[in-house]
Amino acid sequence: MRKLMQLGILLTVPQQRIGVGVVVLDEIGRVLLLRHVFHPFAPWGVPGGWLHRHEDPADGALRELWEETRLTADLHSVIYLKHEKAPPHLGIVYLAYAASQPLQLSGEIMEACWCDPDQIPEEMFDFVREAIETAVHIHNKQQKQPYE
Repeated sequence: MRKLMQLGILLTVPQQRIGVGVVVLDEIGRVLLLRHVFHPFAPWGVPGGWLHRHEDPADGALRELWEETRLTADLHSVIYLKHEKAPPHLGIVYLAYAASQPLQLSGEIMEACWCDPDQIPEEMFDFVREAIETAVHIHNKQQKQPYE
C-alpha cells in the first residue's frame, strides 16, 4: 500500500526544482561574492545551485559552497526564501560563517572576493542582494547582543 501511495504522489504532485544558496560572512563581516560564468547579466552572487534528488537543503548549500570554492563553513539558519515562476523553483538561502582563506574556484566561477557589505556590486539578482542585506542585518544585530 505504501509503494502505491508513493507512486500516486509521484504521478500527481507537480515536481519543482529547489535551489540553495549561502551568504558566507568572514570573521570581520565581509561577504563572500562569486562571479558566475553562467549568469552573464547578473554575474555576481553567492555560492549556490540546484539540490540533488532527495538531498537535504542544508547539505546541498554546503556542497555547493565546497564545489565552487573548496571552502567549509559553519551553517546557520535559513534567512531567505524565494519562489520563482520562470523557471519554476523555490530558492532557499542560508547564513554561514567561515574564516577568509585562499579559495580554489571551480570552472563555474570566474572570480571571487570578500566584499564589505557597503560595497556590493550592482550586477547581481535582486533576490541575492536582498538575501545579503538580510544576512548582514542578522550579523550586525547579533554583534550588538551581550555575551552570556
